[in-house]
Amino acid sequence: MKKFILALSVLGLAGGPALAAVDFTTADANGDGQVSMEELKTADATITEDQFKAADADANGSLSQEEYAKLSS
Repeated sequence: MKKFILALSVLGLAGGPALAAVDFTTADANGDGQVSMEELKTADATITEDQFKAADADANGSLSQEEYAKLSS
């Protein structure tokens, strides 16, 4: 039973917020104030295009700091 609970705990942590450890400034490699999908994949290779599109509220193909914050929360 303890192993089962431990496994569920690990799975819960793995499914946590995207990009929790990567801040906006780090992800914004070229310093233009926006994070592109390419920059985001470099910062976190596990991010999906669907996650990126869901965070891109204005659908301009990049994430502002506010959009990025919602993705990482």
